[in-house]
Amino acid sequence: LRQYEIDYCRDHILYYIKTYTHIEDKDAPELIQPFDLWPAQEEVVESLMSHRLNILLKARQLGFTWLVLAIASWLLRCWTGRTVIMLSRTEEEAMELIRRLGVILRNMPLIAEAGNVPAGWDGPTFRQTSLKLEIYFPDGPMSVAKAFASSPGAVRSFTADLLIFDEWAFQQWAKEIWTSAFPAINRPTGGRFFGISTIERGSLFEEIFTDPDNGFNKIFIPWYADPRRDEAWYESTKRALGDMMTQEYPATIEEALEVP
Repeated sequence: LRQYEIDYCRDHILYYIKTYTHIEDKDAPELIQPFDLWPAQEEVVESLMSHRLNILLKARQLGFTWLVLAIASWLLRCWTGRTVIMLSRTEEEAMELIRRLGVILRNMPLIAEAGNVPAGWDGPTFRQTSLKLEIYFPDGPMSVAKAFASSPGAVRSFTADLLIFDEWAFQQWAKEIWTSAFPAINRPTGGRFFGISTIERGSLFEEIFTDPDNGFNKIFIPWYADPRRDEAWYESTKRALGDMMTQEYPATIEEALEVP
């Protein structure tokens, strides 16, 4: 039954995320909650899975880091021998990506954590350290996720199935990193890239997002993608942030690119 379910999940990623993925929700009575996707999040998943090179310009605090980690968990759990590489601005933020990935796997019934394996369990297990998470399969090669702080040669020696740059616009050495990292997923038959960030004017992220001919799938997620945010919330936030509102919570691409 478990293998039948995995086979189904391989072909139905939205089913996998909505059925098996849990995330942290600090506004909920209980911290760990099922990942109940908003319509905008479902649309983004379908868009991401239809393209190899993806760049996401987003407003703040919309859960899209959790979303791409859910996709990473799907890749790592549903196939053997897969590699996910993630880059953040700092080592602390890189550690946070691995921690969140561990939260997702720790709260699903399709895998067990090494050292806490239920009696009679014969499925895959995972082991997590601060910057790496490994999944061990009884019948196939290991899958692994690694996270790095941004540095010019951080992923030069790796080949990856999925490459994730979190808060890409704010990473140091962005051009050097992209030059060395792109070959990690640039294979004729595989490899996918997610670059996620709020706007930073003058960044490589802005340059790539605004270039119409570079082959990237451009996705914009406005502040109101969260259905809980209404006009009253927006006006209250605008009073608190003032002129920085369009940088943190843009409603349109044009608004984001008007940031001084």
